[in-house]
Amino acid sequence: MISQGFLVNFLVFWAVAYLVGLLLNRYLGGERTKIGVFYLEFSFKPESFRRIIGGLARFVGPLYKVGIGTLLISSALFLIFLVKITIDTLFGPKVAQIAPVIPGVTFDISAPLLISIFVILAVHEFGHAAASWYFGVPIKKIAFFVLFVLLGAFVEPDEEILKKLEPLKRMGVYSAGIFMNFATFFVALLLAMIIFPGFSIFPGMSHPSGVYVQEVIEGGPSYGILPDGVVIRQIDGYRVRDFATLVKALEKLRPGQEVEVVTDRGTYRVRLGSRPDDPSSPFLGVMLSRVPYFDPIVPMPTGVAVQLIELFGFLIMFNLGLAGLNALPMLPLDGGLVLSEILTMYLGDEEMARKLTWAVSAPIALMLIYNVLLFFLS
Repeated sequence: MISQGFLVNFLVFWAVAYLVGLLLNRYLGGERTKIGVFYLEFSFKPESFRRIIGGLARFVGPLYKVGIGTLLISSALFLIFLVKITIDTLFGPKVAQIAPVIPGVTFDISAPLLISIFVILAVHEFGHAAASWYFGVPIKKIAFFVLFVLLGAFVEPDEEILKKLEPLKRMGVYSAGIFMNFATFFVALLLAMIIFPGFSIFPGMSHPSGVYVQEVIEGGPSYGILPDGVVIRQIDGYRVRDFATLVKALEKLRPGQEVEVVTDRGTYRVRLGSRPDDPSSPFLGVMLSRVPYFDPIVPMPTGVAVQLIELFGFLIMFNLGLAGLNALPMLPLDGGLVLSEILTMYLGDEEMARKLTWAVSAPIALMLIYNVLLFFLS
């Protein structure tokens, strides 16, 4: 939920953002920046990314039909998922299954979080730009923006020339962003599995190496004994791989018992305390990372490895989420644009196709809004 601290940080952030926006507006000109009520936009000239867009165009362009197929399959799968979770929550337990990405509200602000958001937005919009480039559609601008606490980006192609393309090529432009998100998803997953053996997105196949201690609680049982930033691998003979196994290990112990804690930096002896909320349960007195730890195949500091694991996790999760959201057959999302093109091809009436697409979009939008509200209200 939104706290007073968040509101203060929110207002401070926007005070700084407006100041930065005004400075950019003064030195770079109003064409590059836009400032509104809790809105800041910074745009780039496409010529600045000519090499990047041109290189991506050689990859994305020839595969535009694969991109369309990827979008259509994703559209069906994610629509089924959305309908299922909506029905489940309407007639069953009110458990939210969609978490909107709002830094500082739904996710703690961190470098891996902000980097991953920038990457997924960039690859999505550069995918659209690359497909447009491949089909000879000029790009007017590429922009990133902040709206309240939401980060976003968009590419502005020449709409007149885009409309003159064949329907399949237009659909290729619309689906290129989703295609790039899926490509980035697989690259991030592959790199994570190579650099961190045991890493997997499937819980049953994941084999973490231990739990990372972010901070030792001052005055707690481990204070002055365990250092911050260690990886706990074993407690009193019980193997610790993740938070769940750590909890199971502690359940077999009792307050006041002296235990042997094996870490990546050596072995320590800690006398367990009592949990403040349950004096009968043992308390180690550490704050753990929410990210499972995996030993890297490449030597690196433990703190760097944790940040990298978190970055890969966000890239995998957010690329899949953004692709799924944009694939939904709902205007003005990419899936809705493709659905409108398909209906136009079969009906031969663009206006009727648009009306039908908006009719389909309405219930999907309501389901999305319902599930997002459920997250905040549950």
